[in-house]
Amino acid sequence: MIKKILKGEYKGLWSVRIQPTINGKRMRITKRAKTRLEAQKLEIDLKVKYAGYKNGLPSITDESNFLDEYTKYVEKKAQSITATTNRSCSYSLTLLNEYLKKKNELDIQLKDIDQHFFNDFAHWYIKDHPKASVKKSTVIDVSLAHFRTFFTFLLDKAVLNVNPIPRGYLKLFFKQSDFSTGRKWHLFSKDEVDALRKELLKEYEVSTVANSVSKLALLVDTYLGLRPEELQVLKFDQLVKYEGSYTFKIDNSWSEKEKKPNGSLKDRPKGAYRYSLPIKNNKIIDLIKEFQIKQKKYLNEYGLKNTSGYIFLNLHNYRSISSNNQLPVTQASLNDMLKAACSKSRIEKQKNSVLALYSLRVYLSSLLGNDNRISNMYACQRMGNTIQVFLSTYVKENRESYKQNSRLWSC
Repeated sequence: MIKKILKGEYKGLWSVRIQPTINGKRMRITKRAKTRLEAQKLEIDLKVKYAGYKNGLPSITDESNFLDEYTKYVEKKAQSITATTNRSCSYSLTLLNEYLKKKNELDIQLKDIDQHFFNDFAHWYIKDHPKASVKKSTVIDVSLAHFRTFFTFLLDKAVLNVNPIPRGYLKLFFKQSDFSTGRKWHLFSKDEVDALRKELLKEYEVSTVANSVSKLALLVDTYLGLRPEELQVLKFDQLVKYEGSYTFKIDNSWSEKEKKPNGSLKDRPKGAYRYSLPIKNNKIIDLIKEFQIKQKKYLNEYGLKNTSGYIFLNLHNYRSISSNNQLPVTQASLNDMLKAACSKSRIEKQKNSVLALYSLRVYLSSLLGNDNRISNMYACQRMGNTIQVFLSTYVKENRESYKQNSRLWSC
């Protein structure tokens, strides 16, 4: 039924009322429109919409509260994602709650969310957080990605017809000058890596067993380029001979925040494994085997045992060694040791770059990506990346070829 409102707060508007039957019960649904034409269209839309609800209202509709539904989504999603992703997802919920409170829109419905809403949200976040920046993998990028996934879920449920967050949202929401260049890893040269290896080996050979763990870890990683969390949980029994060379068959990673293994490799199901890069230097293999004997002897002196099998067990933490949750060396100590070794090797960090374990990963990935004899597929499998991530994130022109190209160029 359509009727013009003649008095009261909504005088001049048109009232639209339908009385659908849902689960055998008659309901009264009332909406308002500005004109008679809009009211007629609204009446048809409401009748079509509620005709599909005759067996019961769905658990979520376009009239559901956005904040409530996203909260439920995040809580349910926590059961199927990693702890790190869950923290990121929960923070996007915190930001949404903060933004809606500031705008006094806590009651906003899903149907009222559009692209402009998230455009305003993105600019609010950057303005309200002075240290925030616009680039790939930042808080605003990841938060918008979580929201986009939520609305894709609603599209699949036929709750909405359009995702309010488009593809390439950052480029649509921000102008080019708003973007930051992003983090740049220090890119080692071959001479620098050779010098670093010599320094680490020299220090390892004169260190006590407990103080040699981080040095050995870094030395091994100059050949493997593992993610820090993968390097931490390398085990002695994972050192295998595969396709004629020694390598590590890895299947786990470490959560620095949770202080326990993740149970799987990054973005891989439990039980999935991969082989790391082969180690062709037999001296490194001998060092690992010799260290296993040294570590066992050292622990026996204190009545302790390496139950985890970790090569790079934190030998200074006796409490963790004697517990059920043995801890490896921390990423912070590895990064500190790397910087100290680089300083002693007179390796200067490139301007505006970050010197950390990932620098070794970038170095080895660049060698692989720039070697025409090696297929990108092989490199991706050994480094544990998709080919897109491998080429776009890790493969840089190595410093030797860059200098050579500069020398070859003439005009």
